[in-house]
Parts: sequence; C-alpha cells; structure tokens
Amino acid sequence: MADQKSPHHAPPARRVSFPDLVRVHFRWRQSVNPGSRATEEERDALHQTYQETLARFEHEHGELVSAYWCADVESAVALTAGRPETGWMRRLLSVSPKFHRVSDWATKDEPEIARALHQCDELAIRACEVLRGRSRRICIQLVMSSACHLLALIDAKGDNRSAAEHKAAIAAELHTLEVLRHDYRQAANGDAQLVYFAGMVLGIGGLALLYLVAGGILQSNESIEDATIVGCLVAGALGAVVSVIARVNSGSFALDVDVARGYTLFLGGLRPLIGSIFGLLSYFALTSGFVEIFKLPPEHETKRFFFLCVIAFGAGFSERWAQDTLTGGLTGRGRTPTPPPAAKPKPGGAATASRPAPAVRDADAVTD
Repeated sequence: MADQKSPHHAPPARRVSFPDLVRVHFRWRQSVNPGSRATEEERDALHQTYQETLARFEHEHGELVSAYWCADVESAVALTAGRPETGWMRRLLSVSPKFHRVSDWATKDEPEIARALHQCDELAIRACEVLRGRSRRICIQLVMSSACHLLALIDAKGDNRSAAEHKAAIAAELHTLEVLRHDYRQAANGDAQLVYFAGMVLGIGGLALLYLVAGGILQSNESIEDATIVGCLVAGALGAVVSVIARVNSGSFALDVDVARGYTLFLGGLRPLIGSIFGLLSYFALTSGFVEIFKLPPEHETKRFFFLCVIAFGAGFSERWAQDTLTGGLTGRGRTPTPPPAAKPKPGGAATASRPAPAVRDADAVTD
C-alpha cells in the first residue's frame, strides 16, 4: 500500500510536440493504406494512440484547425487555434493561432521548397508577434495555404509532370509569398502607426499638465507674455501631430515594426514634446531678436499672438524648417544685414572722382 501513488500526486502527462504527432499519424496512416499488412487490432491500437496523442497536443496548443499530411514521408504542416497565454493582461488580448511545420524528410531533395517553407515559418512568427486581430488571422491562414501548396508539390512530383512545370509551380508560390510579405509589412506598419498615435495622445496629455503648471508660474510675472508662450507651445504640438497625419495620408510614414510596442509608444509620446520645444524656441528666437527674418507686430496686440502661433505651428510641423531658421540665427543668415559705414570724402576727391573715364581711353587712343 505504501508503494501505491496517490492520484492527486500522479506525474503529469508527457508533452507532445508536433514531430511526435506527425510520427504517430504517419504510422496510423500507413496501417490503413491499401496493401498494409497490419491487423485490425493493430489498426485500432494505432488509431487510439493517434487520438490520445492528438488530444494531448490540442490541450497544449489549441484545437487543430487545418493540417496537411504528406502521403509517403513523415512531414506535415498544421495550424492550431492557440491557447491563452499566462497573465490576465494577455488573456484580454486575442489568442494567436500557431503555425507548425515538420518537413525535413520531404524537402531533403527540394532546396527551393525548403527555403520557401522557411519563409513561411518567418512570416508566421512575425505575424504572431507583431500583428493583432483580423490581420493576424488572415496572414497566418495565407501562410498555411502556401505551405500546404508547397508540400502538395512534393507529393505530386511523382505524377506525370515535367520539371519545367514543377519549377513554374514553385516560382508561382514564391511570388505568392512575396506578395504576402508585402501585405504583412503594410498591416504591421498600420498597427505600429496606431501604437504611435496612442503614444502621441499620452504625450499631449502630459503636455496639458505641463501647460497648466507653466501657465500658473508665468502669470506671476507681468512682463512675460504668458498667453503667447502657452499658445506657441500648443501650436508647436499641434503642428507635430498634423505633420504625422499628413505623412500617414501620403503613405510616407513608415515605422520599424519589429521593435517592442512600448518603444513605439515612447516615440509617439516624444513627437508632441519635440513640436512644443520647437514652437517655444521659435517664440524666443523671434521676440529676442536672435532671428530677424520676420517683422513682428507690436506688443499687446492680438495680431502678435496669432502671428507667433502660426510660426510655432510651422516649427512643429516641419522640424527641418525650424532647424534651418534657428541655424540661420547662429550663422547670421537670419538677421538683418548691417549696412557698411559711408566713406568720408577726401580733399580733392570730388575732382578726381569727376574725372571721366572716357578721357583716359581717348588719351590711349591718341597715343596709339
């Protein structure tokens, strides 16, 4: 009795990997093929083993959505629904489907198909880690479809098909993968832009608190145009946001989609801050006379407030323009040039200056 183990302390079931499932499925498939010498009891035993192995595999990786099993070798591709990851935050997110592949036996004589299947693995991994929601499901299912077609080409190689037709079919699948990779980049860039915009919203929220604090401090000094300073800060931030929106609409706003979402969120939060800083610098540069490329309206006029806010908006919208303008103040290109002092006339200089030049040329002509 002491040697018997309690059912509550039974060892956990052995984990089943996809290669284990492919191996068990291949043995069961061979037993039911025509010409098999397996007995009915052996077939039932292999079928029971396969069902148990499949149940353990689905318990860990989710329900088997689709699969392609090679007929003559232990190779296959499969797509499972996935299991919720640990952590309450990850459970709130959509469950990611999983792509599985075992094809070394099938592709040992097909290096092009092996490379194409490796591209399927890469796309599936990137899609699972980067994309979300509908875009991820579509991309994973298209990857699964391409992988099934590639393995089907290996199974159909024994048919009456020429080598040229076989290569043409592989080339068509490679083109399909290239199109799928382009679609993945577009979808991933769209998701990254959403995270970037969320970061800008957080950045604007933080700047709003800063404006409230700065407004209270600036009001204590009557000689400072507090309303104009805060207006330039807001205009610079809005210019940065409008710049991003314009680039998104034009299709020229590309982000690094393989970095962590937190980093993209951080970059988005910095964008309004940078725009506000450039807007504030434009105010200081113009009002201090450091840059004199514009004629400022007089103080205590509404026109001055609007004028400086427009300049701040332009500084936040175009960082290059703001940098060129401020750099012009450093090099002197943005300042009004000082006219050189007038030279004092020398005695007799008027008579010398009044001497006509043509008389000299006439003298030369007479000499000749």
